[in-house]
Amino acid sequence: MIGRVTALVAVLAILLSACSSAGARRSAQEPASISEYKGWTLSVTPAQIDANRWRARVRVWPPEVRPATHPGISLNFNETAGDRRSVEAAGNAAARRYIDSAQVQEVPPR
Repeated sequence: MIGRVTALVAVLAILLSACSSAGARRSAQEPASISEYKGWTLSVTPAQIDANRWRARVRVWPPEVRPATHPGISLNFNETAGDRRSVEAAGNAAARRYIDSAQVQEVPPR
C-alpha cells in the first residue's frame, strides 16, 4: 500500500512539473513608450504574451522625480489587447486616470 502511494505521488509530481514547464512561456518585451502628461512622465512597456495577446507594464513619475533616479510608481494594469498599439493606448489611458485622480486628491479643501 505504501509503495503504491509513493509511486502515485512520484507520478503526480512528474506530471505537474511537466505541465508547468510546458506551459511556461516568456513574453517578448518591447521597448517602452515614454510620454508626458501634466508634467508627469509615463512609461508603458508592452509585452507580447502570445500571437494575438499583449499586456503592458505601466509606470509613472511625478514632476519632481526623475526616471533616472527612481523606479517609478507601478500601476496595477491587468488589461490585455490584440495588438501593441491597443495595449499602449490602454496603458496610457490608465496612467492618465491615475494622474488625474492623484491631482484631485492634492487639492486642499476650501
